[in-house]
Amino acid sequence: MHEYYEKNRGKLRKTMEGFLSLVGPELEQIGGKPCGDALKDIWEIYERDMLAHFPFIGGDAASGTKNLTEAYMLVAMGEFLKQYGAEMEQTGRLMTLAYERRMQKMPRLMRKIMGRKFTSPKLLNRMFLKKDAKNAANAAENPGSFETKTQIPPEPGYDFSYHNLVCPLANFARQRGYEEYMPYLCNLDYVMFGILGAPLFREHTCFEGEYCDFKLKNGAQPMPYWPPVFSQGKGYR
Repeated sequence: MHEYYEKNRGKLRKTMEGFLSLVGPELEQIGGKPCGDALKDIWEIYERDMLAHFPFIGGDAASGTKNLTEAYMLVAMGEFLKQYGAEMEQTGRLMTLAYERRMQKMPRLMRKIMGRKFTSPKLLNRMFLKKDAKNAANAAENPGSFETKTQIPPEPGYDFSYHNLVCPLANFARQRGYEEYMPYLCNLDYVMFGILGAPLFREHTCFEGEYCDFKLKNGAQPMPYWPPVFSQGKGYR
């Protein structure tokens, strides 16, 4: 285990317990044990099979670290649920519910303010060009970290677009055998953008190809995120 994750074990466990307790009743129903016991089992899976093997991708200085560590809390939950006969779609639904409930705990005013940012292409370009530069500098020091590229001009038919060029979540899934979870993890982007009222459209993912394309179209309706976007037959991922 990298020293960064070793140092932050307690903080990560607290985060996981707060996150997954949002689907505590569902965990109890499937696992047949109190939520606290289920969370203990999930932490053991997470610590042994994931945390001990995560690459260091910049620590606190890199926003992608949180993406990696928290996404795999949901994967650890899935590995726990497998022991009790849960199918992947059932697990995917619980992953979606946990993230949805977490996003909905955000004060409505804050969600509104954040959502407004996604309606301003000029603001987004400034923000994401800075993000591109920061990610590039971090990736130079920590290979395998997130790398992004803002598309200027945006892709035809959209008001703003950027690409994820490297995704540690997808890389770790391939390395450790968690590929079945990736489509559901990718679908969580639609949960976040949808709750913020931002119409996201994506036709490619790093897991299936060379990059993820995040495209926003002002005035469009956010896509429903359940059933998962990848299963809706509209060509989006």
